[in-house]
Amino acid sequence: MLKRNLINPIELALLCCFANSLRASAVDLQDPIEVVQNVVATNCIRCHAGQGPGPFSLLTDGDLARHGPTMVAAVETGLMPPWLPIGERGIFRDDCRLNPEQIAAFTLWKNQGFPVKKSASPKTTSAKVTLSPSASLDVARDWIPNPEDQESLRSFATAIENAKPFFIRGWKVIRDSPTLAVRYNLLTCDGPEALAIDKSDPAPGFFGLGDRQNKISGSAGAIGVDSEFQLPAGFAFALPTNATLITEVLSSGRGRPESAGAIFQAIPAFETDRIVKDFAVIPDRSAPAQRINQIVSVTTEALSAPLDLVAIIIRPDMRARSVAIKIISETGTKTTLLDIPRYLSILDRGYALQKPFTLQVGDRIQFAVKYDDDARARRSAPIAVLLTAIPLANDASIDPAPDQLIAPVAIEKFSDGSAAKATGIEMFAVEANDSFLLGKTEITQRQFAATLKRNPTAFAEIDPNLDRPADSISWYDAAEFCNALSRGEGLPPRYLLHGIVRDHAGCIISARAEITASHGYRLPSEAEWLQAACGKIGAVSLDAATIEQRAWLTPWANNISHQVATKAANEFGFHDLFGNVWEWCEDAWIDPQTSGPIARVVRGGAWCDGIAATACDFRSGISAGTRNSPFGFRIVVDARPPDATR
Repeated sequence: MLKRNLINPIELALLCCFANSLRASAVDLQDPIEVVQNVVATNCIRCHAGQGPGPFSLLTDGDLARHGPTMVAAVETGLMPPWLPIGERGIFRDDCRLNPEQIAAFTLWKNQGFPVKKSASPKTTSAKVTLSPSASLDVARDWIPNPEDQESLRSFATAIENAKPFFIRGWKVIRDSPTLAVRYNLLTCDGPEALAIDKSDPAPGFFGLGDRQNKISGSAGAIGVDSEFQLPAGFAFALPTNATLITEVLSSGRGRPESAGAIFQAIPAFETDRIVKDFAVIPDRSAPAQRINQIVSVTTEALSAPLDLVAIIIRPDMRARSVAIKIISETGTKTTLLDIPRYLSILDRGYALQKPFTLQVGDRIQFAVKYDDDARARRSAPIAVLLTAIPLANDASIDPAPDQLIAPVAIEKFSDGSAAKATGIEMFAVEANDSFLLGKTEITQRQFAATLKRNPTAFAEIDPNLDRPADSISWYDAAEFCNALSRGEGLPPRYLLHGIVRDHAGCIISARAEITASHGYRLPSEAEWLQAACGKIGAVSLDAATIEQRAWLTPWANNISHQVATKAANEFGFHDLFGNVWEWCEDAWIDPQTSGPIARVVRGGAWCDGIAATACDFRSGISAGTRNSPFGFRIVVDARPPDATR
């Protein structure tokens, strides 16, 4: 009989260093304390992890209790999680709003006196960042704004010095001072142009961007308080040779001298068939502005060709109070694209759509902004930048971002057509039993990215080694990987996933899963995992004398996963079954109190767990949509007949 888990799902979720998902969990928890802790793990840790832009950490139980009143006030007023637009959910990527039940849980939590359930203290990673110079840039490093200024705006030109053009999908930002620099708008231009803008201003950076010709601030992305901006999969910015990145930085002083500097890390575009360009809606340039009382509105001429809208970036002025962008058809019908009834510049960002919205021939774009008073409206010149898609030219000579991309694997190069061999995954039988084959190691980041064209690791800034295990993987992501391998060998997929919902990184955080009888690639059953790890059900644990030689665990893992197979294999030839990352199993986790499946089984412990994780009865059940840094997987395939291709 297997024993009950040693830690529950909520506690395990809070062990992670970073929560990569910005969406609320789909699990409906009735206990308001559990709802709050789950929201914190999935919606808040990204910014409130000690090194994020949040002004305080929410990693420990003490943090939750101490900051409970501030959290509830922010949630009840709608200030947090940071999201400005209203309207239908799912239009834009990264929508992190809470549903009414989750908001009500915060109120109940307040009425109960902000209790928390005890959980193990999570570990944090080093702030040190080592990145390729071509993929990361220092911005505004020498600017210390006036500590008393509420909002300061300066622009900075940073040479990328790339020898060849390349694609990026977006940007991640690591700030020197959390919350000080609150928003960044970007564009690319050539170096001499940037120097011309800066020539008359000896201070660090330059005042005002100057929006030169058709180069508009925001045309290369816009990053808000959540420190990241990504285009949808398949779309990218094209950075020309020797480009210069101009960054418009909005910051607010906090009463003490602090650097407004930041490191910008390019998010590589693994697969690109379309690039984006800007379509600017600007008073007196694309269309005359109408100023009526406190409202400034701009309506463009009718489009002469269709446009695929990928993202919206607004620059309405820091004193704007509401913003709306609408599409007016030839018949006069209005469609709202963006509606922000309560604009706050400190929470502004770029808004990427879940999928492109096609603007038709004859459509006009109306951009309306309301200000505090008539005087402000008369002085304003609001700008909206629509990022639209254009096909990538067949002869385009643009490479991926250097040292950051993984070349796709050409399966047809292998004579046996094996998708597993094409991805470099070693498979062999457990205990000489040829009924199934199990991965010798956990699936690596290199293998995962080569197969699914994305790498959601939480540790890219810390260690770029792609032979570490794939981490931040949900059960659904692991299932999607197995299906891709099956299709590569002409096998029917094991998992049917319906109603898929993806997060900002393209990873699956919600779906309805149906497990078929297919003999394609799959996740191991818990019994199969135990057979490989312990030899049989009922074995106690690793030999205490060999634990450090076989498992990456918290006493010696240094708060990060490590390259697979750098620890000794077990007696059956498998590496890292204990430690490194938790491994998803196919089985549903059955809660004895509900007698129904609520999650999926995970096994083996991770880099952030102690020696107790090496016990063969150490197990847990985790929501299948959880995508945190300690979670990865290895794969199984049923053994073929002796004469079958493997």
